[in-house]
Amino acid sequence: MSLVYDALKRVGLSVNAQLYSLDSDSTVDNCFEKLLRAESRRVFSTVLSNLAGGSTRPKTVLVCSASKGEGATTVGIGLALAAADKRAGEVLLIDGNFHSPTASKVFRMEDGGLAEYLAGDLANPGIKRTAIPALSLLASGRIRGDHIQGMETPKFRILLDKLSPLYQFILVDGPAINAHPESVLYAPQVDRTLLIIHAGETRGPVVRNALSKLSAAGCNKVGVILNRRSFAIPQSVYKRL
Repeated sequence: MSLVYDALKRVGLSVNAQLYSLDSDSTVDNCFEKLLRAESRRVFSTVLSNLAGGSTRPKTVLVCSASKGEGATTVGIGLALAAADKRAGEVLLIDGNFHSPTASKVFRMEDGGLAEYLAGDLANPGIKRTAIPALSLLASGRIRGDHIQGMETPKFRILLDKLSPLYQFILVDGPAINAHPESVLYAPQVDRTLLIIHAGETRGPVVRNALSKLSAAGCNKVGVILNRRSFAIPQSVYKRL
């Protein structure tokens, strides 16, 4: 695990928090049962405060992981709920994980969305309001080969520029960096990237590979969240990382 922590030292943000896992079959009901608990809401509010604590508050944030199953979607949904709970403005969650669109399933919005918009099939992205006040979702849509072309062109950046005046905070839920290309394409187009790491499981070389891909894409504003941390080493040591 020391290799992981060596990698973490080289990034800008480290949030030490115990979060929750979310399986691909979760519904909005049992998801909220976990994510809306007082303890969970405090955790995500702390993450938001860390994001806002820098010299420039990020407006658009990508949440992704190095490998599958590290809890990136959990964190993305949790941050979106916490931001909406502050009632400081409208919040948009973009499900950019075409390969495992869990956020779209959680909110039961699995029709057309981002994939169709990027492919040119939709003139408008089809954003829908959720049952949560101040929170809207742009569903992933159905994966197709030409959606990648829409991200390689300025189309995704143009979409973010168009949506930014309408929302106080925009979160993009992206797929695992080492498994799919989309998050590496999203990252240079957002203000901040949060890399979710499964504490105790994700190995250093895996983290370094993901960080090197982000760096090669021109993404230098990367923060790290240790998910499901169990304090295998003393807290005092973690705080120095």
